[in-house]
Amino acid sequence: MASEITVRRAVPSDAAMIAALRVRSSGERNAPGTPAELDAFRAACEAAFETALREGSLRVWLAFDGTLAIGTATMMLLPNLPRLRSPDRTHDGRVRNVYVDPAYRRRGIAAAMMREVLDEARRENVDRLTLGTSEMARPLYERLGFVNKGDELEYEG
Repeated sequence: MASEITVRRAVPSDAAMIAALRVRSSGERNAPGTPAELDAFRAACEAAFETALREGSLRVWLAFDGTLAIGTATMMLLPNLPRLRSPDRTHDGRVRNVYVDPAYRRRGIAAAMMREVLDEARRENVDRLTLGTSEMARPLYERLGFVNKGDELEYEG
């Protein structure tokens, strides 16, 4: 019998599970690390997720197949100064680390998690929500309403 895919918001005690998914995601995008590097990365991620979830500066959603964690999406809330036409919106959001296990891709799981992110951004009165994307994921984000903005630069000093 096939399990139902579910999505739920993460809590601080989920930090180890989120960190494990981040390590897997990073391994798909980057050169593999040594076991010691991966252990240090996982531990640093776990501590960062637990702290940020507890403090409220981070929102994380997890996707499950039964009890198996198969995906995650993260939104950082960043303090912002009021803007001319939105003085009551005091946060920006940054979507980070949307990841779905390769065996579960193309089933709408990332879209379901991103709908949760967008709903939360509205509830939190987020003024501007941004993300970086791969070419593979770009069509998903565009369908959800994200547009390419060519006015940002990244410092690589």
